[in-house]
Amino acid sequence: MGVLIRDLPDEVHAELARRAAAEDKSLRAYLREVLTEHVAVPAMDQWLEHVRELGPTQRGGPTGPELVTLARAEDDELVGR
Repeated sequence: MGVLIRDLPDEVHAELARRAAAEDKSLRAYLREVLTEHVAVPAMDQWLEHVRELGPTQRGGPTGPELVTLARAEDDELVGR
């Protein structure tokens, strides 16, 4: 699928091109990678819905900070960090 972005500010285009060149990629390949990584991470409303579906934790389950750490690890795995 092709995507055309009109009225992109020159400075934004220049920065994207600079970043692509720094990674020795075409602008097209760089943008494809950036957008793929972006959609790999769930939107906040999707994440909150997932948390609601989990329901309350039971005694002895993971603590709030442990759940945040696990969620961050899942996100990192999704985007290949």
